[in-house]
Amino acid sequence: MDARGRAATSIGAAQAELKKALADIELIQTVNPALVGLVAHALSNYITVTAATVEMLQITLRDCEDPDVPIWLEGIGHATDLMQHSVGRLVTLATPRDFPLKLDYVNLPVMMERVCDYYRRHAGAERFHITCETVGQVPLAWGDRVALAVVSDNLMAHAVRVSKPHGTVRVTVRAEPGHVICSVADAGPGLSADERAALFQPILATATDAAAAGGAGHLSLGLAIAQEFIRRMDGDLWCESDGAQGAVLTFRLPALE
Repeated sequence: MDARGRAATSIGAAQAELKKALADIELIQTVNPALVGLVAHALSNYITVTAATVEMLQITLRDCEDPDVPIWLEGIGHATDLMQHSVGRLVTLATPRDFPLKLDYVNLPVMMERVCDYYRRHAGAERFHITCETVGQVPLAWGDRVALAVVSDNLMAHAVRVSKPHGTVRVTVRAEPGHVICSVADAGPGLSADERAALFQPILATATDAAAAGGAGHLSLGLAIAQEFIRRMDGDLWCESDGAQGAVLTFRLPALE
């Protein structure tokens, strides 16, 4: 089967998955972590297939004479970024402890690049510079794709929130024996040992915090949620800072050997 045929097959499967997910949404009467997890994973699969299909089309049609085609494909790519972000917000309806994980191998460099693309668009290129670097060959990470999307989104939201205007947020993905490592370095103030420990305390956001974060309620819960998800995936999440300038949030997950 050629690339076009594979794309058509993938889209058909994704559409069927989406139809089932939308039907499941209609059944949600209360916050049921298992059902939220089912819907979130189904939507995430659909978005992943859509994003991959768009990338295939961009490669196949890069020499297309119609100047509108790249614009249309870029628009679809942007929509998948927004949808993935929305799925992450859906998961916040369920506590990490109760959310059912669906472990699989995940391409973390690709995921982090997409998260960075989202924040480049929405944080404002004139306010922040966001870089994403993959160091060497990085194996697949073992984790839950949806939970990792939530973790990466919460880490980036924190970095953007605390960074000074015109600063640089640096994302780095690398490998170490048996693990995949991802670090998010912000351009904010340095943190003391007590401040680093307090980052992971589940404190509800105030109205002022939510306004400063662009209306994202409960933002100060984000790092506590991220840490709980990483722990459930047999990983670690920690913060480093020299106390003078900036902090680095890093998580480590098991890797495909």
